[in-house]
Amino acid sequence: MLWVVGQYMRYFADSAVGLDALKKGLSAEDPTFKIDGGEVSRGGHTLAEIEINKPGSDMFSDDLDGMLRSLERAGASDVMARIQRTQAVLAVQILDLPDAMDLLEPFWTVLSRVSTGLWHLADQGLYDNGRVVAQV
Repeated sequence: MLWVVGQYMRYFADSAVGLDALKKGLSAEDPTFKIDGGEVSRGGHTLAEIEINKPGSDMFSDDLDGMLRSLERAGASDVMARIQRTQAVLAVQILDLPDAMDLLEPFWTVLSRVSTGLWHLADQGLYDNGRVVAQV
C-alpha cells in the first residue's frame, strides 16, 4: 500500500501508554476501529499509523532530546519540565485522506482518557488541551 502522509504528530504522554489500552478503549468507543500492528483503521479504511516509544528506547530518547533542544531555543523553559516527565511518545502519521482527522475523533478521545499529554504538530507548535504552550 502506498501511503501519502497528510500530517505527522507526536504526543508526549504524561503516563505510560500501550497499544492494548488504546485498542480496548477504541473498541468500547466505536467497534469499527481497529489497531493492527500500529495501523489505525475505521470501518476497514486505514487512517493512520502509530508507533509508541517508551523510556529506554533510542527513539524515545531522540524524541525527548530533540523536543527539549527546540524548547530551549524557543525560550520555553516552563514547558521543559513537563516534557522531561514524559512516559511515552506516540508518533502518529495521519494519511492524506478527506476527513481523516474527523474520522479519528474517537482515537483522540480515547488517548486523552488513557493519558494526559502535550501534542506537537510540525510547524505549528506544542499544544496542551488545544492551547498552544510553545512555538517549536
